[in-house]
Amino acid sequence: MALIDREFIRTMITAADPWCASHGAAEGSDQLGAGILYYGLAYSLKARTCVCLGSGGGFVPRLMRQAQRDLELADSRTILVDGTKQVDQAKKDIWGVPCWIPEDSFFRTRYRDVEIRFELTETAFREYFQPGGIQIDYLHIDADHHYEGAKLDWDLYHTLVPDSGIITLHDTVNYREPCGVYRVLDDIRATGRYDVINLPIAYGTAIVRKRQTDGRPAS
Repeated sequence: MALIDREFIRTMITAADPWCASHGAAEGSDQLGAGILYYGLAYSLKARTCVCLGSGGGFVPRLMRQAQRDLELADSRTILVDGTKQVDQAKKDIWGVPCWIPEDSFFRTRYRDVEIRFELTETAFREYFQPGGIQIDYLHIDADHHYEGAKLDWDLYHTLVPDSGIITLHDTVNYREPCGVYRVLDDIRATGRYDVINLPIAYGTAIVRKRQTDGRPAS
């Protein structure tokens, strides 16, 4: 007996996803790495609206949506925002291109209930999320890894997360230029308004939650 179904992980979560190695897993492996955090946060929070900004192989949105499926959460949704079709080639040469873009890709056929918005994150925020008044229970930031882009994603999207919500950021211990996510994390800490746990799993995942005015975690 085991709490974790290794066969399911191999055939549904890490399958056809070479990018999951950056989260401490491996393509076709039964090891989740930081994926257990993404699933656990979505599951324990009973997050009805999960949003993932950027994904190379669909690893994080799979786990977000799987948690919602397993909970049988009514009216829940996972939204993936990826602007790869509008990203400059220079950035694609550095960071690569998602492997799930084709409609018949593994991720898109197994997780058809993940809503995908092929837009730059700023466009999606200004034209979809903000006008729609969408509140995000669990936000994962993993789109533009340059400091300016990652900072913009934080500045925009953290405003949609309530005090009780959770935000994770990826590539937080990736110090290779031009990655600047760790600098965004420094900025977040400097505000003194957030509790931050930075876990050095593969390229790093930070968990961020807003503090109450007296310093206690929000209830």
